[in-house]
Amino acid sequence: MALAPGACAIWEKLHPFDLLAERFAQIFAERVSAALPVANRAGRDGVGRKLRGLKRDMRCRYPGCKNRSKGPRFRFFCEEHLKLPKKQQDAALVKWAAKNA
Repeated sequence: MALAPGACAIWEKLHPFDLLAERFAQIFAERVSAALPVANRAGRDGVGRKLRGLKRDMRCRYPGCKNRSKGPRFRFFCEEHLKLPKKQQDAALVKWAAKNA
């Protein structure tokens, strides 16, 4: 029986080394899946539920400003109030902390 170039015979696919590699992969996958925690239908064992309701206050900390801040890296100031001197920023943060404490 002649085979087309690049075609594999069935007995070539069932080579002992291939069978050994397949069996090893199967055992490895079973052990890894057994070691991992089983995820329930809610997903990630409730981790997402805890963080879902928590929203960080991203408003600018300068009194009277309603702009969105640039986050904790920029001390929760908007682009406009980041340009203020450091002393004025500190005073605004102290006022905000006293008001929201």
